[in-house]
Amino acid sequence: MEKAPHGTGQGKVDRLPGLESRLFDIPEDKFIEVVRLLERVRDHPDVRQTFAAIRPRLVQLRPGRRPTMKRVLCMPFEDVLEGFSGIDVPLGRIERRVIEPVWRLVTECGDTALIDQLDRQVQETAPGNINALRNIGRRLWPMAAQAIRGAIQGAVEQGGARQTARLLLGDEDLRRQVLDVAAFLDIGLTLEALKDALAPKPLPVLDRHHVAAIEQAAQAAARQSPTLVCSLLLAAASRMANPADLLAVLNDIDLGKARREQPAIFAQLSGLVVTNLEERSARLDGAGHGKGHGAGPGRADAAIAPEEAVAIAERLVASVATTSAVMDFLAEPVYRERLDAVKAAVRTTVAGSVLDTAPHGILTAVAAPATDGRPAAVDDDVQTAAEDHARALRRCEGLADALGLHEPLKDAMASMEKGLLERAHALLAQYPKAAGDPDDAETAEINLFYALRLLELVAGPAKADRLRTAIMAATGEMEGEGE
Repeated sequence: MEKAPHGTGQGKVDRLPGLESRLFDIPEDKFIEVVRLLERVRDHPDVRQTFAAIRPRLVQLRPGRRPTMKRVLCMPFEDVLEGFSGIDVPLGRIERRVIEPVWRLVTECGDTALIDQLDRQVQETAPGNINALRNIGRRLWPMAAQAIRGAIQGAVEQGGARQTARLLLGDEDLRRQVLDVAAFLDIGLTLEALKDALAPKPLPVLDRHHVAAIEQAAQAAARQSPTLVCSLLLAAASRMANPADLLAVLNDIDLGKARREQPAIFAQLSGLVVTNLEERSARLDGAGHGKGHGAGPGRADAAIAPEEAVAIAERLVASVATTSAVMDFLAEPVYRERLDAVKAAVRTTVAGSVLDTAPHGILTAVAAPATDGRPAAVDDDVQTAAEDHARALRRCEGLADALGLHEPLKDAMASMEKGLLERAHALLAQYPKAAGDPDDAETAEINLFYALRLLELVAGPAKADRLRTAIMAATGEMEGEGE
């Protein structure tokens, strides 16, 4: 990347396409150093493309990044922004494609003098100084919300608003999300205070003091406008490991000036929770069939890993159970049918990503005996992936009741146990041929103990004991213990 001319924030940027792929492999400290350099010219189109490509690693490392006005603008609605994995989506999500048009509306139609003043303050703010950024947001967010609504309203009524606002009129979904952003900005300070109360994210359990904080924040939002309460509750639910937990306590929360709207808010939130479950299960199903999101530039989309599929399935099943319990008193069969459809989709994905792929994911890690008598080379990466798959298979036992997987899981476990034993005994039978060469003997022993480890994970330690005894006898480990 060529250096920018002195006194400017822009410069000619080249060779970035190759840089994108290398940034996934360089050491962490070097990666952060390059990110700092790129941030100085982040408005260049190639740099923005590079940041989009390396975002998965940015999310993983979370380096303290230089604050910008655009980041401050996004703070109130960051919890509902769509994630980068594309699988687990927040309740009431805002797509990331919304950020750029929102920012353009604010800069085109907002108070430019105030924006310039606040921008200078942001540039002087150290990374991680949240209180300073919130103080800047205190002035930015209300102005931005007003600018967004004014621009869209002007485009609707007069047809003479700025180009960005006119473009939104041709995309109803984008326009709706932009107006949702304005609602979050209206209650920005209230949402920022609520984040501190609902920490850490994701919140595993909704305790009494969390409910009290939500009630206080909802009343504050209702004093501004009852229509803002639903936006606040969406942001609160998006901080929870199980967003449906909020439904279970919602009718016990005093919404203050929005009390009359409480039934409508409950109905709206209930529908969004169910829709969110449907969307998450559909995306999980898509990832399970090889339509997931790649890890970076040049990486092909791949099917979801078994352990990730099970983890997401566990969260979805827990959310469905909570939502079903809350919905029972509504006596609306459409909700029950939709929730049953979510469970069916999750079942299909777990079966396809974990059970059906077990022969390839687990058994093939145990190398077949070579025809020349020499043991196959050890592949630690394949073994690690197989162990992860085996753990995922065992975790399916916790999902079997909810998803009706008892028989398929029983068959898969029995098949894996039988297949691992057959392959391990084949390796045992060949071990004497390798015992004469120290290197071959060591490789053969590692292969045997790797097979033992997989059997232990799939069938349990008790069933693996007999194979362990046979391996130790063949390799002389028992003789060593007896000395």
